[in-house]
Amino acid sequence: MPQTFKIRREGMTVELLLHQAYGVEGRSLLEETLEKNPGLSSLGPFLPLGTVLTIPDKPAADAFVFKPVVSLFGN
Repeated sequence: MPQTFKIRREGMTVELLLHQAYGVEGRSLLEETLEKNPGLSSLGPFLPLGTVLTIPDKPAADAFVFKPVVSLFGN
């Protein structure tokens, strides 16, 4: 379920809010966040105090993603 946030401190950006909410995975939600909040991009890089915005849910982790193991010392 999407979450709603109200900006309560200066210097907050959409990217920082997503990172605080979801960690590194939050970076992939920037475009969807801007779509859910029309006019948000016109506010500038720093969100004004009192701005209310909705961020989407964190994408489900894919349990079957293959991640190669890298060894610093060879095979």
